[in-house]
Amino acid sequence: MQKYKAAIVDDSQEYREKVEAVLQSIAGKCEKSIECMNFSMAEVLVYELQAGAYFDIYVLDIEMPGMNGMELARGIRKQYPDVCIIFVTSFSRFALESYEIDAYQYILKEKLAERLPRVMEKFFRRTAEEPEDAYYTISMSSRLERFRFKDIIWIYKSEKNAVFVTKEKLYKQRASLNDIYKLLPQGEFVFIERGIIVNIPHINGVDRNELTLSNGSVLNASRSFLKKVKEEITRYWSRQI
Repeated sequence: MQKYKAAIVDDSQEYREKVEAVLQSIAGKCEKSIECMNFSMAEVLVYELQAGAYFDIYVLDIEMPGMNGMELARGIRKQYPDVCIIFVTSFSRFALESYEIDAYQYILKEKLAERLPRVMEKFFRRTAEEPEDAYYTISMSSRLERFRFKDIIWIYKSEKNAVFVTKEKLYKQRASLNDIYKLLPQGEFVFIERGIIVNIPHINGVDRNELTLSNGSVLNASRSFLKKVKEEITRYWSRQI
């Protein structure tokens, strides 16, 4: 059974309970599992995220004391560009701004029971097409971070940490590159030197030993790795034809 974590943020306990009830009901019908955490203030959720909490789904009110839902959503979207953000509000005037934040849906509270189940059914169908093992997860005692394999551009060693360079941000994990490499999709990642792994789909060009990546980075493959690198790139590109 596919599992999800949802954060519900609303200064009204009544609506937090309503949203959770709808989420649990539709998850059961779709044979999914949702773990919900409820927050009365956006700032509390921000604290949880800073401490390493991760959620797949965010259901946010907009007008709240202190930080409002739009400000909260911008911060979430910056840190986690692919998560599902749904606004549930009493006001329609924020609809345009919500689309600028790339909200998954904008629902008026008066239509919560009607609209939210349909939105979640659509979300479940979309995510069912992407298997759980499409993600790399960094799990530490104080934090949990998850990102798609396809968003990793390259990984390098920095002292005792491995640094993941993705399209949006850097992630760090205390682990060896050899151990990380074993968890990566076979045939899509390659060592270009002892301390660097590159995601082959993000290689835009090769000139001698220079690799140009999708984010504009130019990396040098070491002489001892170069033959293997070119073989892996050729093998990957040939599969795409």
